[in-house]
Amino acid sequence: MMWTEYYKDLPIPSDWEDVSYGNDELPSFFCNGYQIWIHSPDIEERKAEWIDYNDDAEFEDCKYSVTYYFDNETTILHVEREKDEPHVLISTDFQEVIDFVNKPSLYALIKVLELQFNWRVPFAEMEEKELLEYIDDLLKGETEYHLDDKFPRKTFETFMKEQDQ
Repeated sequence: MMWTEYYKDLPIPSDWEDVSYGNDELPSFFCNGYQIWIHSPDIEERKAEWIDYNDDAEFEDCKYSVTYYFDNETTILHVEREKDEPHVLISTDFQEVIDFVNKPSLYALIKVLELQFNWRVPFAEMEEKELLEYIDDLLKGETEYHLDDKFPRKTFETFMKEQDQ
């Protein structure tokens, strides 16, 4: 089975952007600062892949895995990552993956901000408090930047509400 077939029966959410490349080993999607990797639906193929990368380690079924999108931990100085490992979620439950990426961390949202802005704003260098204040001002229209229809406003509004609790 070709990897282009791995997700043919999955209800891929409309806000997920396909970021797969023809030479990738797996198909992948971008959402809210995360990259979602979809592994083979065939358990034997996933086991073989696991052995190739993990030698003698005990098999952990990895039908879906989530990483930070273009993680650049060397420049992000002030906002903590959820986990230090490259994979922030490994699951066999597609709904769990959807729920996870729909509740992004501030660390993941930095990449969304970087991709949304034409100007070089040093989001990764901001202190956490400063970044949260900036996002709040941005959502209120109190910055010099205009948010277009592609900006995931609802995601950021939900994130900010959760910060207030």
